[in-house]
Amino acid sequence: MLHSVRARLTLWYTAILALVLVIFGAVSYVLLAREIRAETDASLADTAHEFAAAFDPAEHTRGRDALLDFRYSDREILVLSPRAEVVMASKSRIGTVERKRIEAFVRAGGRGLHSIPGGEEGDGVRIIATPIDVLGTHYTVVVARALSEQADRLESAAQAVFFAIPVALLVAAAGGYLLARKSLGPVTVMSLKARQIGAETLDERIEIGNERDELGFLAVTLNGLLERLQGSFESQRRFMADASHELRTPIAIIQGEADVALGRRDRSAEDYRESIEVMQRAARKLTRIVQNLFLLARGDAGRYPMSMSRFYLGEIVADCVRGMRSVAQSRGVTITCSTAEDMVIVADEELIHRLVLNLVENAVKFTPEGGKVHVSLASQGGSYAIRVADTGHGIPASEQERIFERFYRGDRILPTNAGGAGLGLPIARWIAEVHGGELRLDHSGAEGSEFVAVLPNGCSEDLVASG
Repeated sequence: MLHSVRARLTLWYTAILALVLVIFGAVSYVLLAREIRAETDASLADTAHEFAAAFDPAEHTRGRDALLDFRYSDREILVLSPRAEVVMASKSRIGTVERKRIEAFVRAGGRGLHSIPGGEEGDGVRIIATPIDVLGTHYTVVVARALSEQADRLESAAQAVFFAIPVALLVAAAGGYLLARKSLGPVTVMSLKARQIGAETLDERIEIGNERDELGFLAVTLNGLLERLQGSFESQRRFMADASHELRTPIAIIQGEADVALGRRDRSAEDYRESIEVMQRAARKLTRIVQNLFLLARGDAGRYPMSMSRFYLGEIVADCVRGMRSVAQSRGVTITCSTAEDMVIVADEELIHRLVLNLVENAVKFTPEGGKVHVSLASQGGSYAIRVADTGHGIPASEQERIFERFYRGDRILPTNAGGAGLGLPIARWIAEVHGGELRLDHSGAEGSEFVAVLPNGCSEDLVASG
């Protein structure tokens, strides 16, 4: 039962309310007792003052009349001589023990307000002793009031509090539980719905009651999480399907050539060499795909070991362009480069080399015969901008948002451009982002496309040490 959030909320609510009620009851009791005491003291003082003004012990009859004028059902008036002997008294309303203690108090010179403890059964009395001087004789007027009425009133108040607090707690606990149950009901519904959603039903969403309250915000958050999970699952599915397709082709080529080579015994050495060359090209393609997949997998997991060093970025760009000149010439494409050699950068040299090479290779691959590819490097504030422009057919607007997806090639790939797996641009973008930069398609149209890779120069000893 205590494992339920509703039960814990109800217990906490009831405990806090109980503490508040107990404190409130205790404070109210103390204030009530103080108010009753103040009221009693004020009443005694008024009675003593009025009686002292009307008392004349020289006239015995007038003294008795004064006592008759001050008849109260809840108090007694005593007039004591200088020897603390009772000269006259109203109808006795206090016990013998209390009266003797009053006489002892006056005899000891007591004055003012004082509480006299009672006997075994009494609650005691509250008195006020007021000295008066009549014709040179000192008298003491004592007004006494039993504390039993005060005790009864306080006891009634305490009983009312002790009865009201448990009833209030029971009502509050029941109401709190119902309120918690109603408030947390949507959470239970959302939990049951989330439990029903699996890998095959990620398109389902949790119903949102009120987007402006906390539970609505929770539902929106969970739906956002489900949407991201759905996107990740779909991306993984496409990735696995595309990877399987790309891997199946070179494997099929290797398997087919091996079967053909082993199936015929009358083949010449030249035929065997040709088959081996075909298998070698397929194996190279397979190796490159696997290496790219391994690189992306380690990058996604954040476990790629970065090796930071200081080098000249212009030399990397120029080296990549030189390495692609023979390929460009074979395709009838002119490739040029303009860069400065004094641009120092702190980065992973191998990854930056692959980024530039992927961009240049991609541009050469999709530029038709007679076209041009130009690579430039320029400083841009605290960053370097590598621009690779080609005069190819351009990328359709409908495909520009997807060209950085893994294995995506679209209609831009021509049949004569076989060999690409659609991983060059995704890897290049990941390399740029892992260095704190970006890779984007600057523009693309009928006159060609231009990609821009922006890399922070990172020229600090801290980056070198962290590598």
